[in-house]
Amino acid sequence: MSIRRTDRIVSISSPAQPQGVDQISAQPEPIRTEIKDLEAAAPVPTAASESPYTVFSLSRKRAICAAATCSAMFSPLATSIYFPSITAIASDLRVSVEMINITVTTYMILQGIAPTLWGSFADVLGRRPVYLATITVFMLANLGLALQDSYVGLLVLRMCQSAGSSATVAIGAGTIADVTVPAERGSYMGLFSAGVMVAPAIAPVLGGALSDSSYGWRASFWFLFAAGAALLSILFMWMPETGRNIVGNGSIPPRGINMSLLDMLSRRRKHEVDPEFAAATEQRKAANPLRCLTIICQKDVCIVLVANGLIYTGFYCVTVGFSSQMATVYNLTTLKIGLCFLPYGVGCSIGSIVIGRLLDYEFRKFARKLGYGDGRSVRQNPDFPLERARMSSVWYLVAVTAADTLVFGWIFRANISIAVPLVLLFINGFSITGFFTFTQVLLVDLYPQESASVTASNNLVRCLLGAAGSAIVGNVISAIGMGWTYTIVTTMILLSIPLLLTELLCGQKWRRARLDKLQKTSMEEAEQAKGDDEKNSDGGEDENSS
Repeated sequence: MSIRRTDRIVSISSPAQPQGVDQISAQPEPIRTEIKDLEAAAPVPTAASESPYTVFSLSRKRAICAAATCSAMFSPLATSIYFPSITAIASDLRVSVEMINITVTTYMILQGIAPTLWGSFADVLGRRPVYLATITVFMLANLGLALQDSYVGLLVLRMCQSAGSSATVAIGAGTIADVTVPAERGSYMGLFSAGVMVAPAIAPVLGGALSDSSYGWRASFWFLFAAGAALLSILFMWMPETGRNIVGNGSIPPRGINMSLLDMLSRRRKHEVDPEFAAATEQRKAANPLRCLTIICQKDVCIVLVANGLIYTGFYCVTVGFSSQMATVYNLTTLKIGLCFLPYGVGCSIGSIVIGRLLDYEFRKFARKLGYGDGRSVRQNPDFPLERARMSSVWYLVAVTAADTLVFGWIFRANISIAVPLVLLFINGFSITGFFTFTQVLLVDLYPQESASVTASNNLVRCLLGAAGSAIVGNVISAIGMGWTYTIVTTMILLSIPLLLTELLCGQKWRRARLDKLQKTSMEEAEQAKGDDEKNSDGGEDENSS
């Protein structure tokens, strides 16, 4: 078997006998036929020929992912910790609640746009510089929010707060992709999503408790400022650079701002530099803030983004409807409504972790059947049926989410116990966050070399669709009632199924075409660079001769 490498893309030129044929023989005929067809299209890689994906130890890799998760929690935390204080802020600043709600809208707009700008810089300049820049913006914005006394200051600084915090989700997903192979990425991404999704559940409770302190509504911003300062200190002193175009698999020593304080003090090279990654880091491209738009236009990515956006819109519609109905039907206070979101946060956390582990299990099971061992040797291989390996369980998540949403819409017509909507909210959190974990892992697998940018693209699409859904759902409920409103939402969720089926059937073909085009472009750039070097060399010899 021969293996050809070009710019971190591995293409395998000759087929090999798969290892799992004996195990397949016991399968029913249709399944056996399908698996044999997949084996014919999926040559087996040689693990020994692969460089280690990362040189970071298991304990350090876990610490890196934990730091990325803590950083990503700031965006949803800053969003929801603000809600219990809206009335108090409006009173102190002498403006209407509607005016304060405008600051929520502008925050969400920046939450969708800012990561598209930061994500490209993170993929080109490295993770550390963007981490430090975004957390600094977030920290200073919170300091200003805690000290300001005007509505204009609140509006502008909330936008700055969003611009700083929202990018950490995209950078965090990119960081995890830097240090994990696809066979283990689901588990790490599940823990990452659990942290991101549990923050909106605990934030209103935390915000309500802080607002009751002597500092009033400013206490929430002081808390976020202190937390941001603590995180910034940890990132500056310890967080290593993981960007693969900067340090490769971690074997290339970082330079300048990409070095942590620990790197500066030690200045030791602990690993032999892999020449493959060393060559790749020399071919950096300029950061392009509009790169996300190009990624969105890729067919295999676009379909996943739209399907995820439909589910995300349903998620926003459920949370908005839940808050309004708990106040109307059960006459709950703001604090009690915030406490009612705790089951949702628990469901989100459990769903992210369980589905993340299930994704890894299914991936390894599928790889083993095709003779790839435990799947750790599968990286960016266009011949591996990645879409089939990842999408085996997604149909159950969509079905549970749709059924739960439909029942949720009709239960408020009956005078039933408050425990019923809380249980439904828990189930909704489990299934819908499990789906988000699936799409996040699949998108990073499709674009591992630009994982922050593809995550930012996902954030842009789902935030725009989610903002539109949350803006109109209240009016629709007033017009036709909860039941029929969430019947429409359920139908919208089910529209993701034909999109996902299209991805399952055509995704590999589109992905192979995209990677072949990228490989061809890389070869042309390498030949052009070689030609330029030869011209420069010939020019230098002519000058010396003269």
